[in-house]
Order: sequence, then C-alpha cells, then structure tokens
Amino acid sequence: MKAMIKVEIPLDVAQKCVKCGLCKSVCPSYHGEEGSYARGRLALAEMVAKGELPLSEEVTRQWNECAMCRRCEWICPNDVHYKEIFVKARELQEKELGRDLISRAGLKSLEFMQSEAGKKIIKALGKITRFLPREIKTPLPTGAVKFMPKPDGEPFGLRGKTFKADKEQGRLLFFTGCMIDVFYGETGKSVVKLMNKLGYTVVVPQDIKCCGAPHLYHGNTSAFEKLRDHNLKEMDRYEFDAIVVACPTCGGALSEDYGREWKVYDFAELIASSQGNLSFKAQGDKLTFHVPCHSYTAMKVNPKVFYKVMERVEGAQVRKAEKDQSCCGFAGLWSIKNPKLSEKVQREKIEDFANTEADYILTTCPGCVLQLRDGVKKFKKPQKVLHLADYLARSMD
Repeated sequence: MKAMIKVEIPLDVAQKCVKCGLCKSVCPSYHGEEGSYARGRLALAEMVAKGELPLSEEVTRQWNECAMCRRCEWICPNDVHYKEIFVKARELQEKELGRDLISRAGLKSLEFMQSEAGKKIIKALGKITRFLPREIKTPLPTGAVKFMPKPDGEPFGLRGKTFKADKEQGRLLFFTGCMIDVFYGETGKSVVKLMNKLGYTVVVPQDIKCCGAPHLYHGNTSAFEKLRDHNLKEMDRYEFDAIVVACPTCGGALSEDYGREWKVYDFAELIASSQGNLSFKAQGDKLTFHVPCHSYTAMKVNPKVFYKVMERVEGAQVRKAEKDQSCCGFAGLWSIKNPKLSEKVQREKIEDFANTEADYILTTCPGCVLQLRDGVKKFKKPQKVLHLADYLARSMD
C-alpha cells in the first residue's frame, strides 16, 4: 500500500483561510464542485500536506482546473497567498505523478522558441505565413478549435536595440515577453513609440528568455529558476531606471519572483502619471476595456489607471463593461487543457462586451488579446480587439 505523502506546503498560509467562500464569486473555473474553486482546492492541499489524503488523479484533476488568475487572492479578506500554496502543490504533483503531456509540450515550446534554433524556425514561419490571415483557425490536441495568431513578420525584431528619446528623462528596460516577441511585434513597437514620446529611452535586452511565470504556476520550479537566473544575468548587462512591460504576467513575475528591488511598470501606469505631454485623438470611437487578471492580482495595478488613460483620448467614448475585471478564459495552457471551461468563461465575457456596443475592446495583455480575438470571431461579434498600446500609438496626436 502506498504511504501517505508528506509535502512542504506552507500550512500556516493555507490555514489563514477561514472558509468564508467569498472566492467562489470570482473564480472562473467554479462549476458546482467544492474542489472547483479556491476554498476547496486549499482544503485538498491541506489534507494532502498533513497526510490525511493521498495525492490522487482526482485531487490533481481539481487542482489542474485552476486558471491561476489569482482573483481569489484579490478578493480574500484574510490575505491568503493562494499562489504560494499552489506552486508548492503543483510541484509535488509533478514530482509524484509527472506532468501531463500538454503542459510538458507547452512549457518546452516556450523554452525552445527563445533558443537560437527556435528563433530561426519562427522567423521562417513568419515569412511562409505572411500572406495568411492574422489569426488562423487551429485544431487543438483536446479537440477544441481556436483562432491562433501566426508568427509576426519580424519576430524578435526589437531585441538588442536601444530607442533613444529626444529629451531623455529616464531609461526603461522593456521586457517584451514571449507573445510580443513571437506574435505581436507591432505591440512592442507601439510601447516603444509611446515611451519615447514620454521622454524615456527604451532598452530591449538581446538575450532575454521566457519570464518563467508559466513554469512557476505549473509547479516546474527548477525550470523557472533556470530562466530567472539567465534573465537576471542578461538584464544586469544594461543600465536602466525601471522596467516596463506590456504583459502583466511577465510584470508579475519580475516584481514578485525575481528577488530584486526594482520598479516594474505597466506602460499604461507611466502614461497615466504623465503631465500632458502625450495626447490622443479619435473620431467618435466607442471604447471598452478588459482588465487582465494579473494586472491587478500580480502587478497590483489599480484598474482605474487604464480608464484614466482611455479618457485622455479626445473624441472617444469610454463604455465600462459590467464584468470588465472578470477572467477572459485564456490563462495560457489552461484554455487548451480545459476547453469547455475556457469557452464558457469566454462566451460570458464576449456577450458582456457586446452589450456595451463598443467599437473596440482594449486590453493590456497579449494573451487576453488572443483569447478575445478568438471570441469575437467564434461568436460572430463585430467588435475589434486591440492591445491598448496599439490603439494609443495609432491615436497619438
């Protein structure tokens, strides 16, 4: 008979949960089972840690349904650090039961595409697919179908460059992140354009790799540490005053998990705090906004910042969606591993945005851009989805 498993899950953190169930109201994966939201998953982790319950396939099924959006942390009255507990729980899961095929392939692909061989392949794919639509209908291994972005025409095009401001008031290191490097190069250029206009010289490191957040959230702590150490060594080669990101998952990892006392800004925070040296104009555009989960859970950015920025667009109407802070259903590999859950969340999100009758759905996360573009195509809505940086760069006066 297999011995009960003892695991170094921080029980003092887990036991701060008073079982109020408030997290149920914000969990995108909740579907009626106690183990399908944070309170139940914490109880399972606590029982496994104490040796009261063996680590089984059923336990890990319920753990794997977690999107790690961390909205439970955001709403928790007792400040339970759910991420801290579940990184350890998933690390145990990986060591005892192994990693599922989709997670293994997905995480390895993030590492491979930042390698020299991977970059060459992606650049070749960018040339081959240049005449295809921006999003390609793609079958997924779980049987679902998703409109996935094709590689950018100039992937990794910002790497190793310095973009000088005319009147420099500071230097920013731009941590581009995998999705901007590979799929959304135009968004990276938009961030540089906006920051230069604000007076910041922008430095893009030559050899950064994936931030490692996907690996950490899956419990693959050894891979995360390897990526983190590589990135720290590379970033230390450059002089900068702060870091700017256009992906809140990257921003969260850099600010929470890299062990450095540096300032990490969402680019929108710098625009919101600027004193009028950036202006934007539109022709009556109706705008709505999706607040990425990790922007306010991991990076701790106040959602009001994004609306403050949009309100600076002269001639635009800002229409706040009822569920603007709810999860979009992407969460990286989660949407591939849990397609039915993901599509349910996605449908609710797209219907909510349709009710605003906005022309544009804006957001500040490349992953959310992917999911929302897939949603408007899948559910046949007329709205356009753009990264906020792209919309602002187009609208600069």
